[in-house]
Amino acid sequence: MNFIRKNTWLLILIAIFISFLWPAVGFKLKPFLNYFLMGIMFLSCLDIDLKELKNSLVNFKKQAIIILLSQLLGPILVLFLRPFLSDELFLGLILASAIPVGRSSVFLSKILGGEATLPLVASSVSNALSPFTVPFLVFIFARTSIKIDTLQMGSTILWLVLVPIVAAVLVRMTGKVNLLIRESSNLSTLLLFLIIIGIIAPLRETILLNWQNSLLLMFFIAVLMLINFVIGWKIGKKKEEKIALAITASYKNYTLGTLVALSMFNPVVALPSIIYTITNNLMLIPIQFFVERKKSTPAPPLT
Repeated sequence: MNFIRKNTWLLILIAIFISFLWPAVGFKLKPFLNYFLMGIMFLSCLDIDLKELKNSLVNFKKQAIIILLSQLLGPILVLFLRPFLSDELFLGLILASAIPVGRSSVFLSKILGGEATLPLVASSVSNALSPFTVPFLVFIFARTSIKIDTLQMGSTILWLVLVPIVAAVLVRMTGKVNLLIRESSNLSTLLLFLIIIGIIAPLRETILLNWQNSLLLMFFIAVLMLINFVIGWKIGKKKEEKIALAITASYKNYTLGTLVALSMFNPVVALPSIIYTITNNLMLIPIQFFVERKKSTPAPPLT
C-alpha cells in the first residue's frame, strides 16, 4: 500500500483519464460522492490529538489568513479577466474562486508530511461559514444575487464535517484504530480517486464542447493555485506547517462549487468549478514532487 501513498499523482492522472474515456463509471459513482467525502474526513481525523486541535483553534491567526487568501484573492484577480469572459463564465469563475477550503486538504497534508490540525480547523471553519460567505462574495464581485438555501446548505455541511469528526472521536475511544490509522492515507487516496471520476465524468461533454474556454480557465486556476501555495508556504515556519498551510491555501472544495453551480445555473456556469476539479488534482502532481524534494533536502547547519 506504500505504492499508493508514494504515487498519489499517478492515481490522480489515471482518474482523470478514466473520467474522459469511460464516463459511464462516473455516473455510477456520482450518487456516492458525499459519502466518499465523509469517509475522507473520518479517516483524516482518526489520529488527530484533541488537545492539538484546541491549541490550533486558540492560535487561529494563520488559519484565518489562509481562509481569507483562499476565498478573496481569486475573486479579486477574476475581476481583471471580466472583459474577456462571457457573463456565464465570469459568474462561474467568481463562484468557483469564492468556494471554501477543500476538506480533502486534511488528508493531503498528512500524505505530504504536513500537520493535519491546521487544515482541519481551516476547512471546517471555512465550510461552516460558506452558506453566508459564498453568496455574499458572489454578490459583491459579480453583482449577482444567487439564492441559496442557507439552512439546507449549512445542515449539509455540518453533516459532512461534524458527523465524521464525532465518529472518529468515538472510534478512537475504543482504542482499536491502529490499523485504520496506519492505512488511512492510502484509503483516503483511493476515495479521492473515486471522487475525481464521480465529479468529472458526468460533465465530460460540457468540458469538451467548451475546450478552448476550459484551457484558458485551467491556466488561470493553475496560476492562482501557485500563488496561494507560495504564500501559504511562506507564512509557515516549520516544514510541516509550511506544507499544511500551502496545501490548505491552494486546495478548494470543488465538489461544493460544482453542486451549487449545477443546482442553480447551467453547465456553462458550472464549467469553472469542473475545471477547478481537474486543475486542483493535476497541480497536486508537481506539488507532491516539490514537497518530496524539500523533505529530502537536508536542513542547513546551525551557526
